[in-house]
Amino acid sequence: MSLRLHLLLWIALILVPIFVFIKTSNWETVFLTFIVELFIYCVYGLFWLRSMLKKQNDSEIWIINKLTDEELENFTAPLLTKLGYTVTKPNEDNQNISFLLTTPTGNKAIVKVKSHNRGVGIRLVQRIYKQMDFYDAAECWVITNHQYSPKAMEFAEANNMRLIGREEFIQWILQVKNQKNPRITNL
Repeated sequence: MSLRLHLLLWIALILVPIFVFIKTSNWETVFLTFIVELFIYCVYGLFWLRSMLKKQNDSEIWIINKLTDEELENFTAPLLTKLGYTVTKPNEDNQNISFLLTTPTGNKAIVKVKSHNRGVGIRLVQRIYKQMDFYDAAECWVITNHQYSPKAMEFAEANNMRLIGREEFIQWILQVKNQKNPRITNL
């Protein structure tokens, strides 16, 4: 559930009983309204959780969580190719970037794929950003099987970088899977 939707639901959970009290001046009605709202919120939360678990199960993300950096790179390159990007390995052995990418619109991007079991921090994002001039790239992407720290997201937003986290990665996998229905481990 997005943070914005979550906050809106909680605001509604609080405001609706207040309006009910203003209209009825009856605490029992207010309490009953609040209980019904909590029940609806819990049911919605359970459906959302079921949907998220199904996406994770369909994408087989648990396999990806166990991959090393190199294995995740080898998994991601064909995935991006199937999504319409042109992927090339850099000539020199540069640990700071995983591969070069040409978008369908013709923009050149440098990409770093990082396997993490916790959030990706700002240092990695800054290190990759410094490589843009060296490769004369228009875009800079960092792809991970986890999430990013708030500072990393701020830095990326300020510098027009693209951070691909767990949720978008799952969406890519499902999109490719729905195209030809390949087994994820064979990508």
